[in-house]
Amino acid sequence: MVRELLFCTTLCAGLYSADACAQGLDRLQDPTQNPTTEKYETFVHGGGTEAKAPAIAKSHIDLRDNEVWWGYFNGEYKSNDAYDLLKTGWSGELTYAAGIKIFSQNDFDMGKGKTIEGIKFVIPDLKNIEDVRIWISTTLSEKLDMSDCDICVQNLDKADLVQALNSTPDNFTNEIRFNTPYTIGDEDVYVGYSFRVTQIESTYDECPLVIEDREANILAKEGALYKRYDDDPEWMDYTTSGILAMQVLFSSADMKSNAVNITDSFTDVAVKKNGTTTQPLTLSTIGKDGLSSFKYVVTTNGEVSDEQTVTLDEPITQIGGEYTYDFPLKGGDTQGVYNTTIKITEVNGAANEGLYTESAGQTIVVENAPERKVFIEDYTGTWVKGAPFGFINKMKLKELYGDKVVVVSSHNGAKDPMYLKEYDTYAYRSGIKSVPSTVIDRTYWAIYPYLGSDMGQYLRYGYADDVDRALTQLPVASVDVEGKLSDDETTVNVEAKVKFEFTGEKDNYALFYLLTEDGMQDESWVQKNGMGFYAGKGYETYDPLFEQYVNGPEEMTGLVYDDVVVAIKGLKTGVEGSISPTIQIDEIQTGKESFDLSEYPVIQDKKQLSACVVILDTKSGKVINASKCKVKSVETGINGNKAASKAVEVVRYTPDGRQVSQPVEGVNIIRYSDGRIVKSVVR
Repeated sequence: MVRELLFCTTLCAGLYSADACAQGLDRLQDPTQNPTTEKYETFVHGGGTEAKAPAIAKSHIDLRDNEVWWGYFNGEYKSNDAYDLLKTGWSGELTYAAGIKIFSQNDFDMGKGKTIEGIKFVIPDLKNIEDVRIWISTTLSEKLDMSDCDICVQNLDKADLVQALNSTPDNFTNEIRFNTPYTIGDEDVYVGYSFRVTQIESTYDECPLVIEDREANILAKEGALYKRYDDDPEWMDYTTSGILAMQVLFSSADMKSNAVNITDSFTDVAVKKNGTTTQPLTLSTIGKDGLSSFKYVVTTNGEVSDEQTVTLDEPITQIGGEYTYDFPLKGGDTQGVYNTTIKITEVNGAANEGLYTESAGQTIVVENAPERKVFIEDYTGTWVKGAPFGFINKMKLKELYGDKVVVVSSHNGAKDPMYLKEYDTYAYRSGIKSVPSTVIDRTYWAIYPYLGSDMGQYLRYGYADDVDRALTQLPVASVDVEGKLSDDETTVNVEAKVKFEFTGEKDNYALFYLLTEDGMQDESWVQKNGMGFYAGKGYETYDPLFEQYVNGPEEMTGLVYDDVVVAIKGLKTGVEGSISPTIQIDEIQTGKESFDLSEYPVIQDKKQLSACVVILDTKSGKVINASKCKVKSVETGINGNKAASKAVEVVRYTPDGRQVSQPVEGVNIIRYSDGRIVKSVVR
């Protein structure tokens, strides 16, 4: 059976699938597969003989004045080393065809009227590669030899090609001119290459297609990868794992010189009255002279409020480059909603020839700064070997930030006993590729728990940096929540009170309601644990919270799970109509939702529930603010922790990792029999 493979060397690589029990990879795991795809962290090269690269570039094109390289991939290859390049394939003796779609009308001025002159691509290892062809067609070929391409098919001599294996930085790409250039008309066209793998001896034969997954190097994904294996008539066009690392050589008599596009719109920007904030926007170069400086003009409600010229420290020299700039925006002396535009008027001292020169949005000036709470979605699973990073991360968050963070845990994968299908599906469709993972405020995505977005330093709690960054964001409203269990304990009634700090008409806010449960446990539940990988590497010394897992078995039982999402309403875009579009400063808007607990069989103990409410911006998908409270029961008005009451102390540590038998003055770290780890201060 042919299996598609994907090779890379990222730190916490992994795939997330809602189907095959959401099998994910983190740094700790062996290669794991679902029915269609594999991703490996490490791979030993095999096969192929070493050969010295020629002294000069063997497959290189000297550009004419009217020519430029362009592609959805910007041409910034990660490396010339074949091992380091991201590769995909089906691990078989097959004929591969891959290409991109060039739209006649596109946002990059590389369509109608431009002439296709050549193609640039990389082959990792040529040893077992034959029948290399390049082609242009208005339709995707159905034949093995690509002979039904209606514009051109060009056979290449293998002796004229270069490989990435044992290459040099200036001699690893194949740059080939078409014998017959083609000028794009009204029809979209496909451009690509094909080849046959004759024998499987190494990684490079199994995965011979070079792709790119770094967002900074991807201009767009639509049309950015079409691939086919043998004569299968169905071409695959998904770009989940990356786009084709290929470029096309274009020529034109009227190639733009000084041109950048700017993102055409931006989401709401909050700023304090008489304050200043920034709005990051990305400029894309579509002119052959790149970008060394630009002039911009900001208008607020039709009046110019700022005008500046910016000079780049490191100029962009090519088409397809991107530059992100934090544009300053000022808040006036009156709260409210202000229409704002940012226009790029000049590029490199000349008039901007870009297709999209202006970005529009709204600045919201708030009277006062509402209390900020960060909403963290923690994606995990009992099958996830790296899950302890998430467990410990939640403990650290609660210790450091208290109620400034609202943490909810979504258990993914149908075999997880705390699985909630709707949240699992949402995670998959939102692009959560690996677990454990977290999302902060639906603004900062795929952040590894505990380590944080900057995972370069293992023995450091880097996640706090990401939370601190999120806490600096100014919300436009606050929200309070109250949850009550009905007299007959069949329903939880949730009430949210939202207070805005401005007046205006805004139809892009809605409320997302959740119930979470603490103290969930069952002796039959088995938690995978891969932390033994770190035994002796300092984790348990740096942070004793890791000790239980680093020195624990690969399968753990008796753990207690907190903050588990058990019920939701308005998951993706909020409950429709939950916030009125007519907003009045200081006026309280009240939202109410009821949860029929019989609809949520995952719930174990109704008296261990918490209610959460999240304000969503329905246009951007981002979180504005959030709040969480314990659900009150009628009898007591508060909740106890049944699981905790049965737990006994197992071991006690000092902060430096020293085990003690009795409480000592200062901070004590206590592990209980139910798996909880608690910090206690003894005075």
